[in-house]
Amino acid sequence: MTQLARTGFRFPFPFRDDMDELLGWVRSADRGRGLWFPMDVLETEDGYLITAEVSGVARDSVDVSLDRRVLTIKITKPAPQAPENGSYHIRERDFGEFSRSVSLPSDIDPSRVSASYNDGVLEVRVGKAEESKPRRIDISTL
Repeated sequence: MTQLARTGFRFPFPFRDDMDELLGWVRSADRGRGLWFPMDVLETEDGYLITAEVSGVARDSVDVSLDRRVLTIKITKPAPQAPENGSYHIRERDFGEFSRSVSLPSDIDPSRVSASYNDGVLEVRVGKAEESKPRRIDISTL
């Protein structure tokens, strides 16, 4: 039952409450999979740049780890608190713990990982191993 239905408000269409409940269930299922924050993985000649939008999350609530070739980003987003004399009519912003993991190619160098966070955007740089980078071969004369 939605917050509005609990307060006695009824939408003009009887199926609206059911649809709101279904959408709430879908949102919570998405939360469990941790697929709610967008992420890009860009390959360059020197490595990989992973960018994640995690707006509304404090820097100390972001955790980045690399286990073998799997990069995991975990965030904790606190629930907004309504004042004592208020109640939500619509509550769509997600909160809780979320994570995303991405498998990186075998050419990474685990010792060359850095992360930065600015204005709700997390950037993780993972360097490629030197032996996997393309190199120019000099041709000698005979």
